[in-house]
Amino acid sequence: MSETTGSEFRRARLIINPSSGDDQPNPMKLPDIVAALEAANIRADLIFTQPDISPTEVAKQAIDEGYDLVIAGGGDGTVNQVAAGLLRAPIPLGILPIGTYNNLARSLHIPTDIAAACKVLSQGQVRSIDVGQAKDRYFFEAAGVGLDALLFPVSEEIKGGRWGRIGQAMRLTFSYRPRRLHLVFPGSVRCSDRSRRFRRGRLISKLRRSALLMVVANASYYGAGLAIAPDAIIDDGLLTIKVFRNFSKWELIRHFWAISNGQYRYSPKIETYLASEVRCSSKAKLPVHADGYSLGTLPVTLKVLKHALKVIVPRVEVVPQT
Repeated sequence: MSETTGSEFRRARLIINPSSGDDQPNPMKLPDIVAALEAANIRADLIFTQPDISPTEVAKQAIDEGYDLVIAGGGDGTVNQVAAGLLRAPIPLGILPIGTYNNLARSLHIPTDIAAACKVLSQGQVRSIDVGQAKDRYFFEAAGVGLDALLFPVSEEIKGGRWGRIGQAMRLTFSYRPRRLHLVFPGSVRCSDRSRRFRRGRLISKLRRSALLMVVANASYYGAGLAIAPDAIIDDGLLTIKVFRNFSKWELIRHFWAISNGQYRYSPKIETYLASEVRCSSKAKLPVHADGYSLGTLPVTLKVLKHALKVIVPRVEVVPQT
């Protein structure tokens, strides 16, 4: 769902995380950001994220203060916190991807070049995208159960430069055993697995699967730029559920290595289901995360909020048929 943008954006609230990004601190990028926004005819009022100021609340206040646009400048953590304040809002989110992996921006084809990203803010189009919900937490990339959730905190430390944690991650991986998952689908669900036909012509309401992990994706990328669900469509009203079955530990490591850096590798050992809601439980106390945020342990219900967030994305040119 899209609508075009243009010169109607007069005032923008710019929320920047000063500590995210590459080797160059984000405050040092400010001259380039300001120049690019001015070239795009966007007047932005800047605020830096701080431990005592919630980006979610700042975004909500921007709506009350009459801003036409809220721009999140940072990585996925900053973007997700700002986006949480704009759910069902009348104004859109703009993304200035100056973080490390920029997964949501990548899923929406937003360029990481500052000038190009600001050009999208002024000349792009508004697209209404889906948002996932797990317990009281929203997720924009993906949620995970099992080994995935167990490794996420360690992975974040490694991503932050604590390379000594790699050994711990390997030990956790090789000591983990597949667990039995019970999945219940309140509505209809489709299996999109290319490797086999599953109950063709019948509705699936329940599944029991032994798996190392399960990922429930709203978008294509998550974590360290992993192409976990390149087949996910971010505005179709469905979550893409990936169940990792029958993987050896080395096969799992090779798979995640293959999908790093935005690459994609098809694996017939991954079952894929599409559903608007799934309830997951297990006899084991399996950990759960949503966009890297720990949600404790199962059970959990994950559902999609269809078209809950307006985002400015690159304009799609329609080529007239001849």
